[in-house]
Amino acid sequence: MNLSSWNEFSAYIIGRRIRRALAIFAIYLSVAGLITFSLFILEESFQTVMFGTWPAKDAKRWDVVLDGTDLMQDIVFVMKALNYSLGWVQPLAFISYGSYAKSAQYYINALRSEILAFSPELMEGRHVSMKFVVKNVNKTEHGFIISNGRIKFKSKERVSGIVEIKGILKKTEVGYELTEILRGDVPG
Repeated sequence: MNLSSWNEFSAYIIGRRIRRALAIFAIYLSVAGLITFSLFILEESFQTVMFGTWPAKDAKRWDVVLDGTDLMQDIVFVMKALNYSLGWVQPLAFISYGSYAKSAQYYINALRSEILAFSPELMEGRHVSMKFVVKNVNKTEHGFIISNGRIKFKSKERVSGIVEIKGILKKTEVGYELTEILRGDVPG
């Protein structure tokens, strides 16, 4: 093989490798773009719902705000599922959308706290997580009833100060009570 045909052969092989590398890179960009675009659309849908909760809050339509939080929660669930299953394909987007999902969850929790404060009847039957300052402690034969003035829960031990609890909100004859307290959240 002479030098010119060797150079042509080398150029041909290098050209094929470059084309193959470019084709693989184009496929990667297409897949990464498909995933990140889907995450972007989920982000936009979350923001649309979030913007809808603002006038509902101003109008004191806590039922509409609660519907908004439920819809936002569904969007965040899908966003997390997509991001954690396929988002790693684009590492910068993976980090960004993971952070967005965390901040979106914080906004949902903040709105639900506001709903609980202004319209607790809407949260009845839902899992609620809260911190509050203990104002009343009443001893019963089975332990203590702890209250912040509006919401009560039962504990086997006396607690005071700031308490963090999780449970299901129920309306009783004396007000709202957290039942089915999740283990480990409250002494007792």
